[in-house]
Amino acid sequence: MIADSSHVHTGQICTEFVSFPSRAGLKIAACLDYLGPRLERRPWAVVAPKFGETKKNSLQLGYYLAANGLNVLRFDHIDHVGESDGDKTFFTLSGGANDILACGDYLARTHGVEQLTLVANSLSARTAIRAAALDARIAHLVALVGVVNLQHTLQQVYRDDLVGGHVAGRRWGVGDMLGIEMDYDNFLRIAVADNMHDLAGTRDDLQRTSAVLSFFPAENDAWVSLADVDEALRGRANARLVPIVGAMHELRENPKVAEEAFRQIVTACAAHACGVAPESLTIKLPDTKGLMRQNRIERERLRQLNKEQEGEREFWSKYLAKYRLLQKVEDYQSYLSLVGRLLGPIGPGEIVLDAGCGNGMFGLWVVRSLLEQTPKSDPPPLYVGLDLTLDGLRDAVETQAGYALAHARDRMRRATEYLGLLHGQTDLDTWGMPSSEVPGLVVFANGTFDKICCSLVLSYLTRPESVLSELHRVLRPGGRIVLSSMKPHCDMSEIYRDFMEQQVSETDLESGRDLLRAAGKIRLKEEQGYYTFYSDDELSALLAAAGFGNCSAHQSFGGQAAVVTAEK
Repeated sequence: MIADSSHVHTGQICTEFVSFPSRAGLKIAACLDYLGPRLERRPWAVVAPKFGETKKNSLQLGYYLAANGLNVLRFDHIDHVGESDGDKTFFTLSGGANDILACGDYLARTHGVEQLTLVANSLSARTAIRAAALDARIAHLVALVGVVNLQHTLQQVYRDDLVGGHVAGRRWGVGDMLGIEMDYDNFLRIAVADNMHDLAGTRDDLQRTSAVLSFFPAENDAWVSLADVDEALRGRANARLVPIVGAMHELRENPKVAEEAFRQIVTACAAHACGVAPESLTIKLPDTKGLMRQNRIERERLRQLNKEQEGEREFWSKYLAKYRLLQKVEDYQSYLSLVGRLLGPIGPGEIVLDAGCGNGMFGLWVVRSLLEQTPKSDPPPLYVGLDLTLDGLRDAVETQAGYALAHARDRMRRATEYLGLLHGQTDLDTWGMPSSEVPGLVVFANGTFDKICCSLVLSYLTRPESVLSELHRVLRPGGRIVLSSMKPHCDMSEIYRDFMEQQVSETDLESGRDLLRAAGKIRLKEEQGYYTFYSDDELSALLAAAGFGNCSAHQSFGGQAAVVTAEK
């Protein structure tokens, strides 16, 4: 029954890759985490993946549970991302519930498991609630930021009543749902038919389960109403509701909050499994090195199984346009202003490099600041914008030059007297490589630039250390660099909600949805190991390793971006 079985010893915790059939006969891929060196008889927890994520995203929680005496099964849904069989287009909530039931079948068949704890996150909580209503083996249901009202959550995400529209006869066909190509109509049709689309259906399912319920909603959740969670659990004597203070929908966006949440969740699971009071437990932490090692193993496994058919140039040509909306987002404008202030005033004759300029939004900020300053610089400074895609560069040229020309007409003076604009196409991942290996490689002389901005780019490069070394080489002694990255597990939901609640046009609404979909696609590529987001400490360490000094770290973009400045 086990198609693939291999052990990875990470300190005291062992991970085994297994597979077993779903109730539809398709292969479900899973991992077993347990205190080694052997799998022994202990209470079991099944951890369901969040929508758009794989079992790897549950690794940290799995190791916490294993470190505290539970055997853990993490799995990938069928018809979803990850290693399991199926077509992502046809994922449904009831199909997800059936996958959970198949996990129970597997554990009963291979390990004699009669009762288990089920842990689910976000939308998978709705599938878990249905599974608990159908399977008495689920003795404890734990929901993290659990969706209890699909109709409300989709309306918050898309600013459109998808469920109500479907019932009224609207049809959407196949489209991008947070980075995954989905058959919207099939998903909604089955959700409505199976009574999994609204709060009333959730309450019905919860009335049918005898499981102990532990719900951990986020205090600042943009997608899930705390009032809905309270309503869903009302009247259940065996239900426990513990709001996570300071948390957003993506728990991991705040490591301290996530750490505390994991401790509470693990305490609840271990206490129920062992039949003891929560306050009598001392929570053990998993070995960090072992956890990181296993994370690398599972990331590489995903990367090998999900070879990208689309090159980076093609990917960014498609998705970069979706980021134009950020020009209207207040949090992003605050971020650009911070980057500009950290770079410092641009003096006469200085050359500024925008490495990975994208649509040219930071360059536009530079143009504005220089054209609005009086008196003009003599000689004028030069802005150099470099990017991978021609589409991005065309946008940058049009935006920056267009503003400069309009400004010149308004003030009756020539923009070229205030700055020069230069744009070029380059692949930053080739920087630092021998020119003989890269025909047409862009190479600048030592100390060419006075200031360098590398804004939200480093995460998407395969050779970040080499690129930073090259940026160090081309920066003049005493010059300054500003480097930024979206932080690990960033949560854009609050920024998105705040913008969408403004009086925006229908075009902006659709652009906002596109932006959220693009972010979902990028998150999938991060999960598969193509991209890496960095904390401010990690950015500072990378800059120091490249030879920069005097690092200073900041948070911006609604607290979701790490920004670090340094000097040569």
